[in-house]
Amino acid sequence: MYFGAKDLSVHYNKRLALEHASFSIAKGKTTAIIGVNGSGKSTILRALGRLVKSEGQIIFEDQLMSKLSNLEIAQKIALLPQSATAPSDISVFELVSLGRFPHQKRFQQNLSKEDKEVVVRVMHDTDVWKWRDIPVANLSGGQRQRVFITMILAQDSEIILLDEPTTYLDLVHQLEILNLLKKFVEEMNKTVVYVIHDLNHAARFADDLILVKAGRVVAQGAVENLFTTDQLRECFGLEVTLGCDTYTKSLMITGVKND
Repeated sequence: MYFGAKDLSVHYNKRLALEHASFSIAKGKTTAIIGVNGSGKSTILRALGRLVKSEGQIIFEDQLMSKLSNLEIAQKIALLPQSATAPSDISVFELVSLGRFPHQKRFQQNLSKEDKEVVVRVMHDTDVWKWRDIPVANLSGGQRQRVFITMILAQDSEIILLDEPTTYLDLVHQLEILNLLKKFVEEMNKTVVYVIHDLNHAARFADDLILVKAGRVVAQGAVENLFTTDQLRECFGLEVTLGCDTYTKSLMITGVKND
């Protein structure tokens, strides 16, 4: 197994939020985790990123993640939680630069030439370079989200975990960010895993899906196999019709029954 979990369980204040979840995430692919609110989607991501205590096994390249040091994990996995925060006086360039921390040598205080090149390149890729000297606190919610995603991309880890990366973004910037993440997967062989609410975005941009319901993983696999009327009815309780996107030919929901 490249990356994933076996019998992963998480409790919040004695409440079982995730129960014996087992799944495998393919290398060099985009995987979307979908399900209704409270189903356990974000819990999976937080457990993979070791933000919450979990039971079971988290696996990377056929070895237990628990065998790796914190620095080794940070070099391999980057995580952007749902509600990321930053000091009020930090600039955009300074925040993005924090993504290079796992790659810095011990006692190193300044960015290396290579670090600076990575930061500048990624900031241009995400179109946040124009804000480089602006305090993050002065940006809109959508602008801050783009900056935090840029920081994660600057970490240059093999695996990128994002919890609802398009939150606060308008449709134009949602598409920009999802296309950018897809570009990192296709051109740099990154592995991207994100929780996302927009089902049509999941079908359009993801290679694989993990369907979560009531704290359990109910299905996983390729989009073309799981984005079906039966699976969407099972996972979301929705009666839908499916068609193809006019431009991309990807599957999409074209109609939803009211009741």
